[in-house]
Amino acid sequence: MITIYKKKENIPKNSKLVELNDIYFNRHTSQNLDLEAKHIITEIDGATLCEKYKIVSKFQKEVLNIDRLSTGCKTALNIYYNPEIVFSIKECGDNAIDVIYDLQQGKIYSEYPVISFDMSSVRAVDDNGEHIFESYEELKEWWEDV
Repeated sequence: MITIYKKKENIPKNSKLVELNDIYFNRHTSQNLDLEAKHIITEIDGATLCEKYKIVSKFQKEVLNIDRLSTGCKTALNIYYNPEIVFSIKECGDNAIDVIYDLQQGKIYSEYPVISFDMSSVRAVDDNGEHIFESYEELKEWWEDV
């Protein structure tokens, strides 16, 4: 289940917040990719992981370096491979948001509502503690009230 933080001050002091997902992915996460990355890359960018650091683009089937993935895809991969770190999702499109909300673990930060219509359940943290939400409407209401 994804954990959401709306305010930076609600992120635990011992947790790291990453707001520059491209840089973090290129320097750290890209080295950890395995077979699970294939699914996430195809789902978000429509590309295929063909080698450790190469993808086949959905456009003209061109072979590109992995750093050419979208920021949303890099963010989802950051969250998947680094569940102990909090990642900003402010640069993610709807296709990446849907995948992120479907992850079994991970921590995200956004100061404004970024919610997948297909979400199942999430943990949200605010000044009053943790809350579990199982619908888009409940989470949207919480986000507007915080």
